[in-house]
Amino acid sequence: MTGHIQIYGGIGTERNEVSFENIKAQLDAEKSSTELAVHIMSPGGDVFEGVGIYNLLKNSGKPITTYIEGTCASIATLIAAAGDKIVMNRTGRFMIHNPKISGLNTQADARDLRHVANQLDKIKTLLIDVYDRKTTLGKPKLWELYDNETWYTADEAQTAG
Repeated sequence: MTGHIQIYGGIGTERNEVSFENIKAQLDAEKSSTELAVHIMSPGGDVFEGVGIYNLLKNSGKPITTYIEGTCASIATLIAAAGDKIVMNRTGRFMIHNPKISGLNTQADARDLRHVANQLDKIKTLLIDVYDRKTTLGKPKLWELYDNETWYTADEAQTAG
């Protein structure tokens, strides 16, 4: 029996966003399923919530098919990578970019900014490590794709591996 998980909207902890807790509740409701279908239409959002959701799905131990039903961008692409198989509608879009920070304290000094930059590089490395295992592109190419904010159609994503 296939359980269905829906990720429709931004990833985060604000009202009307898809959170770790929301996905955990959906997984709990699908405990008896033997496999999962994860449906995604998301512009992305909070990287830490997204990493948690990715790990939650992977830790389910169930075979996962991810369905990209529209836009799958930013941290939502990591969640998509939890799938053993990824299916993308022809009209879908897939976008990766470098991790970004929002709400930076304008009182930050150079040391603070270097620390933030180092953390962003660590997050990027984590994302690239996941995609390196998922694709045949290799880390240097993935690093370049992230640097250039890359958008793919379904055909382009499949061609790129």
